[in-house]
Amino acid sequence: MDRRIFVVIAIMGIAVAAGLLYVGFKKESIGPPDTVENVGGKYNATISLWEDYGELEYTDEGGKHSGMYFMVEMRNALDWIKGNTPENATFLCWWDYGHMIKGYAERNVVVRNPSEEIIECVADPSSITEFDPHERVLDVAKAFSTSNSTEMLQIMEKYNVTHIVVCTDDLLKSFWMYKFAGLEPTDYLVSQDSSHEFTDAGMQTMIAKLLENRDTGFTLIYEDEEIKVYTVD
Repeated sequence: MDRRIFVVIAIMGIAVAAGLLYVGFKKESIGPPDTVENVGGKYNATISLWEDYGELEYTDEGGKHSGMYFMVEMRNALDWIKGNTPENATFLCWWDYGHMIKGYAERNVVVRNPSEEIIECVADPSSITEFDPHERVLDVAKAFSTSNSTEMLQIMEKYNVTHIVVCTDDLLKSFWMYKFAGLEPTDYLVSQDSSHEFTDAGMQTMIAKLLENRDTGFTLIYEDEEIKVYTVD
């Protein structure tokens, strides 16, 4: 195997799964959290915080969700979403961010868990206690990995999507988006000396355009160092 391709596969897999692997490590190795914050709100959310890691717990119409990863760097964006988007908004995002948008920002999402069929992208499968329908996960992967904005819009209309969230981490996570959409990830991503970037083909896909706010057809309504939020006009 070409060394460059091997590095892409290895690094992408490790990077995408690192968050969930870290969850298990934290739980087993450092004991109780440094602080527990009762956020309250519609779903009675609670955030448990360690030095550089967080967990979210909340109860919605589907029941109680415990031990869900909370990305501290995403909190400003989540606060903005909660205060500046309609309560009935539905967000398209990769599944990693779904529980944060649902439980903390109190907005609907298309997916918030992996499906059983894509468990390979999780470093510690035992850490996953909930699964979403595989069709939904595949649709989200196709929406982000397509170079056809009409195809993305059709998928979004299927789920009544009104907003989109992308994170800088999605550069790495796009490896799985391409893979689950039935594409060859190494045609769209390259990696060299710990640097990752889209190929020419990758630059034409919607995830690359959204990360760069380039020719998306959507309106950017919020941006910080980690997150971009778009609305569907």
